Amino acid sequence: MTGNGQSPAVEAAQAPKPAAPPVPELDRMAVKISHLDRLLGLTGEIIISASNISILQRHLSTSLSNLDKNSLEMIKNVAMTTNRISSDLHHLVMDIRMVPIKETFLRFRRLVRDLAKKRGRQVDFEIIGEDTLVDKTVAERLYEPLAHQIRNAVDHGLEDPLERKHVGKSPTGKLILSAYKKEGFTYVSVSDDGHGLDESRIRQVAAEKGFLPPAAAQAISMTECWNLIMQPGFSTASEATEISGRGVGMDVVKSTVESLGGEVSIETARGKGTSFTYKIPQLSAVNITDALIIRSGESYYAVPIGNVVATQSFSLSDVNTTMERTESIIYLGSIVPLHDLRGLLTGAPLPDEDFQDNLPVIIIDSKNGRLALKVSEFIRPQKLVLIPLPEIFSVRGVAGTTILGGNQLGMVLDPFDLIAMSSGHSFDDGALVRSQMLSLDGDEAEAAQAASAATPTGSEAEKPASDAAAVQRPAEAMDEAVAEEFFVEISNILSEASEEIFQLEKDPENIRRVNTIFRHFHSIKGNFIMTGFTNVGTFVHDVESVLDQMREKELKVDKEVIDLLLDAIKNMEQGIVEIRSGRGYEVTDPDLLAELAKYKKMESKEKPAAEEVDDGQFHLSPLGTILYHSKLITQQAKVYQSMFHIGPSFQENSLVSYLIVKRLSLVGDLIDTVPSLDKIERGLASDKLKVMFATSRSLEEVNAFCEKQLKRLYNVVEYENLLME
Repeated sequence: MTGNGQSPAVEAAQAPKPAAPPVPELDRMAVKISHLDRLLGLTGEIIISASNISILQRHLSTSLSNLDKNSLEMIKNVAMTTNRISSDLHHLVMDIRMVPIKETFLRFRRLVRDLAKKRGRQVDFEIIGEDTLVDKTVAERLYEPLAHQIRNAVDHGLEDPLERKHVGKSPTGKLILSAYKKEGFTYVSVSDDGHGLDESRIRQVAAEKGFLPPAAAQAISMTECWNLIMQPGFSTASEATEISGRGVGMDVVKSTVESLGGEVSIETARGKGTSFTYKIPQLSAVNITDALIIRSGESYYAVPIGNVVATQSFSLSDVNTTMERTESIIYLGSIVPLHDLRGLLTGAPLPDEDFQDNLPVIIIDSKNGRLALKVSEFIRPQKLVLIPLPEIFSVRGVAGTTILGGNQLGMVLDPFDLIAMSSGHSFDDGALVRSQMLSLDGDEAEAAQAASAATPTGSEAEKPASDAAAVQRPAEAMDEAVAEEFFVEISNILSEASEEIFQLEKDPENIRRVNTIFRHFHSIKGNFIMTGFTNVGTFVHDVESVLDQMREKELKVDKEVIDLLLDAIKNMEQGIVEIRSGRGYEVTDPDLLAELAKYKKMESKEKPAAEEVDDGQFHLSPLGTILYHSKLITQQAKVYQSMFHIGPSFQENSLVSYLIVKRLSLVGDLIDTVPSLDKIERGLASDKLKVMFATSRSLEEVNAFCEKQLKRLYNVVEYENLLME
């Protein structure tokens, strides 16, 4: 820990970095996972083909071939070109796989808030480096270990407010989640300024629970002491809580990070806090690695180059034998255990007659030690693609298969597992999975089970429930694709709204942010009602009324209101899971409904005052006028005036008008509306709507958009688009 109580990882993350240029929205598009997986497979095949061409070129250039010089030069050029293309494609696929870790990090805001409320803690949760790019697989797999670290930090790391105040700290604890890249590695850190790890308590528990003999527990180094907390079943908590303390979790954290090729380091200082840092190598989009090809008997193997220490021929007299059983060699003054590779993998070592006076040995290392292996022959280094074994197979010491030069099948060795096998250690993957399941608390396990349920077909999702939470559907039920589009949009808006609420908590006087949150909830309400779930839409409308009071400054933005808004989002997220699973949903949280009732005010439908009656004309604001003329003069986009007539609907005209405007803003820049957007939000819209907007799309494309999107989704019975010259 540094002098200010923060780990070096956190300080590095706080260093200012140049902001990345914004990516234009039009440059983005969704990609199906199945298509991406296919692209990864094709990339692997191209790399294998490029490797084969290179091998062929080397073979022809060194053999007595009848090919003329020009032909050999052509083959050489083809080999160089295919290697370059395969390398460029590899890097491109890596870029496609990279996502900001922000989506994973933001999920923890809610977790920290809920845990702090349960444990009576005051927590200032800070996220640093959320724009750090990681492989999509890494982002997904880091959620569980980070969730466990955060639960531990809130439950065990941070003290109660009174305890913190008593020792001279701020009553509000600091919890920092950070990420950054350095020298080919991604670092993810969870740091708190709590009371730190208790060294004496850890040593005591290790002896009491039989992890180590009492003398050994006192003799181990500081680093070994900290690593004890990552042993299965180890916990220093005197009693288990619903959050943590069961001795399940830190071993899963360690296993998960190591399965990504990374490692966990711990920095702690008594009374100042603790920092857990994951150091994870930047994974390849496809499992491409440089490897040394070796032969053992008739089988060929590949060893990742990064794990190869040396390849050397030893004399049989250089092999030391202990108790007629254990063999070892001396390498650079150190004793290295020696095993026969085939014997280690199959139990049937190579016969002694295969080795004359020279004994080919490859020395490998990993985080868990060093090992020397007897082999038959060293072949050559080669870039190859690792094909992981299916989950139903479990082959000790083998990470997967690969295609070697000449389309020959080979096995890729797992150095970590080989070293563990040589020392008699074993791993229980089933126990790992069980530990991951046990690490979930009750509420989270139920949420995970609901989230993992298979999504039903559209007809099943639209089937009404028979209980009080029955789903109300419009006369013309939406098809599956349209319903899914709305659910995805609701989920995205909920995520954005959640982040805006957390930012509002830090800046409660920011009325612009209140307006943004109001618009988010307005869109959410419209989407729920549009898909027929009017009961949830009514609930959102009640939340809107609270936000409306905040906009009018009749209601102060305080912790109570923030909690209400976040609880509302949490209920809607649960609602989406239920609805997409084919069940009805109704908000029944009594505490939340009671809070809403407290804030709810009698609402009377506003009637347009005489001065508020629209004259049917656009009244451009100064900003709208600048935008209008700049588009016409520069001809960067076409300006359209559009008129929409909304037919009889199961929802109010203002809501439909708002959703139409929102849809149009996805394809162009909004200039003005009649009635104004402010009046639409206040419920002062009729069945007529006029919109002026700028877009690069042609008149035919705009008409097609209105036909396919607005008529189909929003019951627009008539529309007209006029191109302004």
